[in-house]
Amino acid sequence: MPRHRACRANSGEGATLRIPARTDHISVNSYLLIKNLHIGFALLSLAGFTLRGFWMLTESALLQARATRVLPHINDTLLLASAIWLVVITRQYPLLVGWVTIKIGLLLLYIGFGTMALKRGKTRKSRAVYFVVSLLTIAGIFTAALTKPGW
Repeated sequence: MPRHRACRANSGEGATLRIPARTDHISVNSYLLIKNLHIGFALLSLAGFTLRGFWMLTESALLQARATRVLPHINDTLLLASAIWLVVITRQYPLLVGWVTIKIGLLLLYIGFGTMALKRGKTRKSRAVYFVVSLLTIAGIFTAALTKPGW
């Protein structure tokens, strides 16, 4: 029995994604479940960041609410855990797979820009600029995930 099965589902232009065969206790269905959870966590993260950015721009007190400060960390932890799980089960490791490396680099930029937008920016205008740059960085992350460019 082969150790891996090939799958072309959303793996990029003409690329073959290696998903461990059922003998590794990972099925295509569990891969798709984790992938869809990852996508859901990513969209929820984007929605939450956008809402918090709006609250920052309007100087809403909701930005300081306990749930606003805690829930993003829970979601982002689940997002990161699902990403790591996908990397492990697909064996598409950073520095070996270009688009994964691009996503991680953009993620690090997004974290920096997002922190400046919501917390550390000195003025409302600078926070607004960082907020827009953060959204553009998220767009880059999503584009890399959808197109899976090489080097």
